[in-house]
Amino acid sequence: MGTRLHLKQTTSIILNPVVHTFLELLPLNRLEFIDRIQNEVDSNPMLEVEEPVTKYNDAPAREEDATLLERKLGKADDSFVSQYEENGFLKPDPDRIDKNRAIELFSTDRECLADHLMAQARAEFSAEELRIARHIIFNLNSDGYLDLLIESAASALGTTPETIEQIRRRITGFDPPGAASRSLSECLLAQVPEEPENEKLRGLIFSHLDDLARSRYEEIMKALDVDRDELNRLIERLRRLNPRPASRFEKDETEYAEVDLLLIKDTQGYQVRYIEEGMPRLLISSYYQEMLEKPLDRKTRSYLKERQRNAALFIDGLELRKKMIVRIAEYLVTQQKDFLDFGSRWKKPLTMKEVAQALNYNESTISRAVKNKFMASDRGLISLRSFFSYGIKGEFGFKHSVETVKEKILRIIESEPRDHPLSDQMIAEQLNRLGIRISRRTIRNYREEMNLSNSSKRREEYKLKGE
Repeated sequence: MGTRLHLKQTTSIILNPVVHTFLELLPLNRLEFIDRIQNEVDSNPMLEVEEPVTKYNDAPAREEDATLLERKLGKADDSFVSQYEENGFLKPDPDRIDKNRAIELFSTDRECLADHLMAQARAEFSAEELRIARHIIFNLNSDGYLDLLIESAASALGTTPETIEQIRRRITGFDPPGAASRSLSECLLAQVPEEPENEKLRGLIFSHLDDLARSRYEEIMKALDVDRDELNRLIERLRRLNPRPASRFEKDETEYAEVDLLLIKDTQGYQVRYIEEGMPRLLISSYYQEMLEKPLDRKTRSYLKERQRNAALFIDGLELRKKMIVRIAEYLVTQQKDFLDFGSRWKKPLTMKEVAQALNYNESTISRAVKNKFMASDRGLISLRSFFSYGIKGEFGFKHSVETVKEKILRIIESEPRDHPLSDQMIAEQLNRLGIRISRRTIRNYREEMNLSNSSKRREEYKLKGE
């Protein structure tokens, strides 16, 4: 039997260990972060813990800190990451794969719902569709539903509500089925194929969830033409469906918010501080470093060298995480100063995409960095996610935040004639005259979110109050 030589071309991605550690640490909340540090110390003899710091770090992130961050993340350029991923996951890219692309491609050990959906979206959508799908996926709530108003998203993305709705519906068919749904019934229906044997179950979900919650069994049996035994079987099948598509991807959430940052207002404005109190500070063990300078057998030296390298990489990863969180928080505070000074009605439209572009990161990186991160201030506890807000287009390209628009709707309703309450269309026309381009349907959605009745019910309420 002859010997043959075969050539096989393969591509692979190699991630710089510093960035890999950084990616693992970035989305962790404070308690998870401290646990992760302790686990690393327990497993690596080269790491030593200093006495915990008893005050917050009063040195704000400086320009040189940002430069250091850029330089360290810059290690993940195309010398570490190839331009292709196996199985055609990425299309050939003539540009170098920079640090932002590297961070986007690699997630933490446990895949989150957004990453899981994005992997499917890349294989399903065109480049333009993927841009919209990304916006939808990274705005799902903790249950996997989309609370974002379609009109606001269309305004932010420069597309039509119909296009966004079409892409959203396709995402509901991904795994897990029902993700990006707008309602419980839509989520459950996405898990039941449209087949003849499922007709009655789909009918139960589509029309009778409220009846089921109120135990109106007789009405359901009559409407679906089933007896009690068959209804019980339908209910049992219904219970096996998942009302929370994100449940299998979520980690155990902390019950209490742990503060990562402190917001201080002084004569020079707002200052962001990273809270180091109670946070372990790590050092390379001097004992084992000295041991490396002595004669050692090959196996022991190799082991200590590897542990020393891993310890240094881990410490670098800790520093990168801190600098990025502080840098993002400082930018958010700068952009939303009026929100901090005067309340939510003064919040400016600000999306994760805009922050990512301004700081030269990826949108998914921003999303991970602000997850479960909280800031203590004289206004109370503030989630970093609360700084983001979508906007409605106005005249001359100006945008109005959703909070501002809601406030204007509330003021219009409070001052309306009691004998002739304004319809949603009339409110929309008033706002349009103020330069806020908004539809009647959006007015209705905002009004319902604020638990405000429609014009007919408001007229009845005014009469009962004698107004």
